[in-house]
Amino acid sequence: MTRDRPRLARRLVLGAGLVAAAGAGGALLLTRGGDGTAEADALLAALRSGDFSAAPLADPDAAAQERERIIGPLLALDGAEVELSAHDLAPESDGRRELSLRWSWTLPGFPEPWEVEAGAALVRGDEGWQARLSPATYASGLGEREHLELRSIAPELGRVRDRRGTELLGPRQVLVVGIDKTALDPAEQDGAARDLAALLGIDADRYAGTVADSGPQAFVPALTVRVEEAQERRLDEAAQLPGYHEVEQTRPLSVRRGIAPGVLGSLREASAEDLAEDPSLQAGDLVGTGGVVAARRDQILGTPGAKVLATDPDADRSRELHRRDPVDGTEVAISLDLKLQDLATERLAGTEAPSAVVALRPSTGELLAAALGPRTQEYPIGLVGRYAPGSTFKTVTALSLLRAGDTPDTVLQCPERAVVDGRSFKNADSLDPGLFGPLPLSDVIAHSCNTALLLQHDRVSQEALAEAAAALGVGQEEPEGLDAYMGAVGTPNSTTEHAAAMMGQGQVLASPLTMAVVLASVVRGETVAPRILTDAEPAAPAPAVPLTAAEAEQLRGLLGGVVEHGSLDDFRDLPGDPVIGKTGTAEWIDGEGALSLHSWVIVAQGDLALAVFVEKGSYGSVTAGPIGLDVLRGAADLV
Repeated sequence: MTRDRPRLARRLVLGAGLVAAAGAGGALLLTRGGDGTAEADALLAALRSGDFSAAPLADPDAAAQERERIIGPLLALDGAEVELSAHDLAPESDGRRELSLRWSWTLPGFPEPWEVEAGAALVRGDEGWQARLSPATYASGLGEREHLELRSIAPELGRVRDRRGTELLGPRQVLVVGIDKTALDPAEQDGAARDLAALLGIDADRYAGTVADSGPQAFVPALTVRVEEAQERRLDEAAQLPGYHEVEQTRPLSVRRGIAPGVLGSLREASAEDLAEDPSLQAGDLVGTGGVVAARRDQILGTPGAKVLATDPDADRSRELHRRDPVDGTEVAISLDLKLQDLATERLAGTEAPSAVVALRPSTGELLAAALGPRTQEYPIGLVGRYAPGSTFKTVTALSLLRAGDTPDTVLQCPERAVVDGRSFKNADSLDPGLFGPLPLSDVIAHSCNTALLLQHDRVSQEALAEAAAALGVGQEEPEGLDAYMGAVGTPNSTTEHAAAMMGQGQVLASPLTMAVVLASVVRGETVAPRILTDAEPAAPAPAVPLTAAEAEQLRGLLGGVVEHGSLDDFRDLPGDPVIGKTGTAEWIDGEGALSLHSWVIVAQGDLALAVFVEKGSYGSVTAGPIGLDVLRGAADLV
């Protein structure tokens, strides 16, 4: 096993665009004759091209090899250009003419060319003028065994901090482990790759294919492992495998695994596809995948610096000739509250189905938590899930009815069943049969009567329903720094689908974040735009028909009734500000063909709005409700 420090220098390939110039830029014309000017011209051409066959030298091949040794590392840098200018050929003195040179290197990452003074000599002998070269021909003062090379200077990485200043993501030591193909015969590489993949628990076929497709001199990374996790990843065993190699690096990572998946996002090495799509990327560059780090990649990573070194490999030392300082990464402040995030995550730990809790601050739209259950750590359903929101969407339906002229006291009919265009709909089995019959809208919402609302489908068009949804934040643009699904009402294919939309099914889809925004908009009294980056003001939504203060007040009253005498009465005695909310249940067919229930609840207290979702559970008040109650209770001392 070998362990290397990270190599930050990028391998680039340099073309030699060499233009002769004099002094600061004027052309130098060397007259031909027996005074050495012809030999000087030939030498300049050789130094530019690397072809010394016509140069005035006793051993042209040795000169070419020396040129490659000294400036070859720079000539291998992609995107660089070099010019050689001769600005003075001194008069002959004692049979010698000094040739002053200036190399001008345009190097990747440097804003201005690097000008290097150098020199050579022409000496008159019995056979005419002969050139005398040394390492100083390429850079003044260059030692006999020194050569030029470019190294990257790593910047200090930035950090992501929550609303309290707690670090969520920052520099962490990692081991990049993989196969060093140079340590294996070609026939051994496939087997070594598969053995390592099996030990690390990654896809063997995919990794073996990557190894096969990489160059013959390649180190092929298989996995990036936090240093503190090396033992559990069995790296001691991996180190015994043929061809195993690991490189220690510093990477920006979350302070611990599992913090707000989908919010922070992640950074990974650019793939071949990334490099093909973005010519500005180099092999080894990090690219962001989702969330805050993708939006603020450059701010977190900073900009590497670079330095040109004169290196003596025999003495194992280098000295710096030219430098560009790195630009360190800076801190990114986000609205997440780690204490609330941990509280919500802990409360979801016992759920067996995919689940999520999303928390917002209605006054600002700040995302305070986006917690996931143990089944959804790699898939942030709280932000991007697309589900029928069920009866939580009746908040939107209630607004559409208020706009149609109803009031909380308007009496609607709540039959046990209702038929729309030949399809029968019913209420939840948990609804008290004593409620069947005429009910004021306030009780329809408090007890979540399906039939009363879907029977209003002929009074509220799908367009009007969509306008009400937009006024409460559905369908707006996703916030900067978050991959998010903000919901859609959709276009119904039939009257029954429109009727189903009135109770949050049919073509209606939302994420838990969407429904948290809906309730936050009710609390705030205007459309809320969610945000995660504290320095990025979200674009204010512009619904066609904005929410009015009077509408918001009526909605708060309707949703308060759900707590006072409806399906969320368990929240009634919660200390602090009054709680408002709505339960929701949506039917769906699971992967085994069985009818299952999505369990929802949206609740708000003071300046905190929550959406709780469990993909497979019971009624909203039974499964999601207790989770929301525990989170609200625990949040009282946090936000």
